[in-house]
Order: sequence, then structure tokens, then C-alpha cells
Amino acid sequence: IIKYTAEMNIKHRKDFIEDIKEKDIDMNTKQSVIQMYKNAEPDYYELHFTEDKSYYFKDKSLENEQYNLGSKAGLAPYYYNLTAKQLVEDSRSFGYVAHKPLDWEIANETKMIGDFKCYKATTTETLYSRQGHYYDREVVAWFTPDIPYKYGPKNYVGLPGLVLQVERKEFTITATKINLNPDGDKLKIKRVGKDEKVISHEEMTKRIAEKMKDYNKR
Repeated sequence: IIKYTAEMNIKHRKDFIEDIKEKDIDMNTKQSVIQMYKNAEPDYYELHFTEDKSYYFKDKSLENEQYNLGSKAGLAPYYYNLTAKQLVEDSRSFGYVAHKPLDWEIANETKMIGDFKCYKATTTETLYSRQGHYYDREVVAWFTPDIPYKYGPKNYVGLPGLVLQVERKEFTITATKINLNPDGDKLKIKRVGKDEKVISHEEMTKRIAEKMKDYNKR
């Protein structure tokens, strides 16, 4: 069981606030959004895994009762079946969504995260916005071969070692507690049933585009 903390990056927070100050929207809305970004607190996640399966999810027990914009690192759980190479997001809006593996490039750069020597890996992730367009995000992952499992937060998996940190423009996710010998009854791995409908990432983007078209018409 690995516990992660996700925090909104300071530069992203600052850039967003400066950008919204220039937007042509009413002052009350503008001030409300700025305060949400200023008051954004970290999010907490857990990764539970066995030899061939993992489940990554948000730890809701640590959530503040008041609304928190959070880290921007997402709400959806992810299930990864290493043997079947099945990586599935449990989306609140679209149900189960399959993700294709990311194409990682491993560098020679290293750093210590806790007691573990980690290696740098980079990739470009293509995402689809709710405004109806594709955009790219550079992703940096730090993984340790000392824990030889190809798991990590969200869909950042497939590297030759456990991912202990992920850096993206909006947020950074960092492992804060590592328990490699948990009690079996504490492991929570929600599997995707054989009869469950799983749509492709392309199908999800198509549905987003259709929803945006209907929204714009209204």
C-alpha cells in the first residue's frame, strides 16, 4: 500500500490567477475563483497492489468538509491488470474507460525520494478538454527499480519500477508512505468485472464532443 499526496503547483496557481484577472467576467465570480485557487489544499490517494493487479483511488477519509478545489490531479480511480495489460479509469461521467500505455523515455538523471534512488522518465500525454479540443501535457515520472513493480498513480504505469513521483504542469504527486507488507485484509483492489462495459478513450472524447455540441446549442 502506497500513500500519495498531490499538490497544485505554485506556478500553475499563480499563472491561472493572473490569467483570470484579465478575463471579461463579473468581479464577484472572478474573486470567488481566485479565492478557490488560493485556498486549494492537497489531495490524498492510495495505491494498493499485488503481483499482477493494482488499484489507485482518492482517500476520501482525509477530505475537508468544506469545498476544496484540490490539486487538479483528478478524482477517478484507476485499475491496472498487469497480466492482461488492461488499464481502466473509473470515470464518474463515462463509466469504465480504457487507456493505452504511455510511451516512456528513461533518462540517466536520478534523485532520492525518501530512502529510494529514483530514475527520471518522460512522456507526452495527449488529453481532450471539455471545451472540445486535444492538447498535450509533458509528464515527468520518477520511479525506483528497488521496488520492482510496474505501478504508479493514475495511468502513469509501465515503468521498470514503482513510480514514487509524477510532475505535470498543474500538479505534483509524491509518495509519502510505503508499506510493502500490509495485512491482506487491508488491501482494496476493485476489479473490473468481465461483463462490465469498457469504452475506449476515443469513444470518451467522442461523447465529450457530443455533449459540448448539445451544450453550445442550448
